[in-house]
Amino acid sequence: MSEKEKTFEVLMGELETLVARLESEDLNLDDAIQHNEAALKLIKLCRKRLDTARQKIDKLVQNSAGEWQKQPLD
Repeated sequence: MSEKEKTFEVLMGELETLVARLESEDLNLDDAIQHNEAALKLIKLCRKRLDTARQKIDKLVQNSAGEWQKQPLD
């Protein structure tokens, strides 16, 4: 499964696993760099997914006349 096909939750799980390995295992320098690069890639993908989702989300706000209006999420 490609990175684009994975859900946000799967990507976050992979990121959490990489971070845990970086924090707990005695990795040699090359492995630590590889894990760090993979984590940065996952962070970028997750941030992009969140930004895309945020653009799709509106909030409902009641105006002074009591009518509900959609506004972009701040």
